[in-house]
Amino acid sequence: MPPFRYSLFCRLHLWLFFFIGTTLLGESSYTHSILVTQVINNCFLQPLVNKNSPPSQLREKDKIIEEGPFALGTSKDSLLEIDFFKSSSDGKLRLGRESGLEFRPKNSLILHRGSILCTHKKYQEWKLGSSNYSVNINGFGTWMVECLTAGLKVILLEGKISINNSKKSQVLESGDLVLIDVKSSQPSKPIQIELPLLLGTSRLIKEFSNPLPSKSRMISAAQVQALRLKKRYEAFVGDVSEDKKLQLWALPQTP
Repeated sequence: MPPFRYSLFCRLHLWLFFFIGTTLLGESSYTHSILVTQVINNCFLQPLVNKNSPPSQLREKDKIIEEGPFALGTSKDSLLEIDFFKSSSDGKLRLGRESGLEFRPKNSLILHRGSILCTHKKYQEWKLGSSNYSVNINGFGTWMVECLTAGLKVILLEGKISINNSKKSQVLESGDLVLIDVKSSQPSKPIQIELPLLLGTSRLIKEFSNPLPSKSRMISAAQVQALRLKKRYEAFVGDVSEDKKLQLWALPQTP
C-alpha cells in the first residue's frame, strides 16, 4: 500500500475509534445491505464488531453487507452517497465533508462529526443523535443534519417530519430549521430558512453528479415558500418569475 494511502487509512482508523471505540459492546447482531452510488475522493467503511478491523476504502457500486454496527467516514474534500433503502427510488443518504456516521439497529444513526442529507418519500422512523443523547425523527421528505458543538442542526427541505424525545414533540414543515440541544435533547422553536438560497449553495445537493430523487419536490417547496414570502412581505427570497419557475442565486457554496 502506498505510504500516503496507508497514512490516510491509519488516521481515519484512529479518528473513528476516538469517537466510537468501545461504545458498541453488547449490541445485538444484525445486517445492513447498502449500495454505494457515488464516491468523491476518500470515503471509508469501518466495521465495529471487531475493534481491530482496519477501515476499507469505498468505491462506486460497492455493496456493503455488514453484520453488526459499522461506520462510514469521509475525509477532507470528500463526499459519499449510498442507497440505504430497498430500492433507489425509496431514497438516498449522503455524507458531507469530514463526516463520521455510525449505523446501529432499527434505523438508529449516530452522527459523530460533519453533516448528512437523507431523502425518502415513504414514512420512516429514525433514531438520531450522538454518543450522549438521541431523538426520534418520524416522517417523510428530505432533511439535513449538521453536528455542532452544542448539539445538532436539522433542516427540512421538503416533506413533513416530527422530532420527538421523552418530553416534547416538534413538527417541522418545508424550510424549517431547529437546533437540538446536547444537554436536554430538546428541539428549539422552528425558524424558516431561505430554501431557494440553500438549494443553490449546499454542497450536499450541488456537488453530486446525480440529482436527488426528491429534486422536483424540493423545487416545489422552494417555489411555494418564495411565493408566500413575496405575498407577505412584498419581497423576493431567491425569486419566482412570472411563469412561476424557480430562480436560484449564484452564491458561494455552503456545507
